[in-house]
Amino acid sequence: MRKFISILLAVTWILRLVSRKVLSPTLPNSTLNPGDLLFSPIGKRESKYIGHVGIVSTDQHIIHSIPSGLVKDTASLYYKKFRRVHLYQPIQQQTGPLAAEYAEFLFQRYPKAVYKVNTRLGEDSYVQYCTKIVWQSYYYGAGVNLGNLSENMRAVHPVLLKRKSQLTKRN
Repeated sequence: MRKFISILLAVTWILRLVSRKVLSPTLPNSTLNPGDLLFSPIGKRESKYIGHVGIVSTDQHIIHSIPSGLVKDTASLYYKKFRRVHLYQPIQQQTGPLAAEYAEFLFQRYPKAVYKVNTRLGEDSYVQYCTKIVWQSYYYGAGVNLGNLSENMRAVHPVLLKRKSQLTKRN
């Protein structure tokens, strides 16, 4: 019986190791540009079931909102948190850096932002969720209304930001 349990544990450990490598997305070959957006339909830890989005900052980190506040992860750490990551860039290249600067401003000003999904996109920057911080960064920082959404919308899923007239997929 002990031998059976030992074999079972060894097989389980090997399968977990292999599945992590298979499911972990790889960083894109090209560099990330300020304002690029990283969408993930399913996360490993954060946003396990709903989906997630983060924005590339001016220093190549990813700013996103999680229940403990706003975070700024390295690209490699961000990619490790999600099973799949889809990279999008703005069609108007000059808007990306402007949005990235605004995301930096939000991160500096509200690092402990309250996490609440059911808030209006256009109000209360001290209350955030992932879609809201990205939308506000583009709307207030670059003058672009990603997804052509109303400032009064609440609980916006990240996928609603993806409009082909505004973003293009890079990978």
